[in-house]
Amino acid sequence: MATQLAVDSHARYFRICLNGLPRQMTSLDAARMTFVQLCLVGLAALGKLDEVCSAEEKDQMIEWIYAQQVLGDGAELSAAYCGFRGGSLFGPHDLCDYVPANSANVAGTYSALCALLLLGDDLSRVDKPAIVEALRRLQQDSGCFAPHPGTTERDPRFIYCACAISAILDDWSGVDKDAAVEYIVSCCNPDGGMTQAPFQESHGGHLYCCVSSLALMGRLDAIPDRQRTLRWALQRQSGGYQGRVNKPADSCYAFWVGAAVELLGGHDLVDAAQVSAFLVQCETRFGGIAKFPDEFPDPLHAALGIVGFTFCNPDGFPRMSPTLLLPESLVHRLGIRPGKK
Repeated sequence: MATQLAVDSHARYFRICLNGLPRQMTSLDAARMTFVQLCLVGLAALGKLDEVCSAEEKDQMIEWIYAQQVLGDGAELSAAYCGFRGGSLFGPHDLCDYVPANSANVAGTYSALCALLLLGDDLSRVDKPAIVEALRRLQQDSGCFAPHPGTTERDPRFIYCACAISAILDDWSGVDKDAAVEYIVSCCNPDGGMTQAPFQESHGGHLYCCVSSLALMGRLDAIPDRQRTLRWALQRQSGGYQGRVNKPADSCYAFWVGAAVELLGGHDLVDAAQVSAFLVQCETRFGGIAKFPDEFPDPLHAALGIVGFTFCNPDGFPRMSPTLLLPESLVHRLGIRPGKK
């Protein structure tokens, strides 16, 4: 069975997605920032970003991203709303007085910062103090983070976003690391997996968010039983990786679980040929990678599947950071230091 990716087809797929997504994805327009990030990540992992996107197109995307920035205005009540919106669904700020539409969220901010770096921006127009202050206000007493004000939603996804933002901005003053670590440890299950909240089912996506957050904070030593956690992750291999026990393999977990394995030091224990073969089965004839074989692709499974493929096949692809979803060369060039205590 062939285990080579159709690189050019995938590059065309991401180019198409950057120009416009199919109408079936209209309901996800509020998360457009994340889809921009994913398309750029996919192109970067293929080594095709500069070939597919011209300098003019990169500048246009940079300006669109900055148009979604919610700047600090010095007001106490709006301090937690700063950062980047998830998209332009509700139009420009000055034409919209609906507060939730003009609220940033930590996921949108993380995606925006990553996208800006991938596009070659120096972040000089980012309101860094306002973002750091927003993180400080969004961290809960439990140590977890809310994505934005006015919601009860909180789980390790947003801890990860806060940690990635802090690493990129090189300012951790908005994160109480000890509290965040304590919450993550409370999400560690006896089977070695990690969860959305204490006493819930172990899940590959939350495993990644927890492990990567700890790695970014330089606190991987806080995992109660690192070998048991690595074993749980390795046991998710079933051709490709599954996200939970007794679930079918799913292409996106080649990143979520695969990156956790990388961070836990288990690279040499992965059946790379089996994972690669599964991802090739999920390729489509018009480019992109689907969740399962013989289904339609989407930018999330395509980008994360490709990054997972590069973990298994490092030769011939740019090395991607398992903590930040950025090329390692870019992380090193910018002096971003994951693991800084």
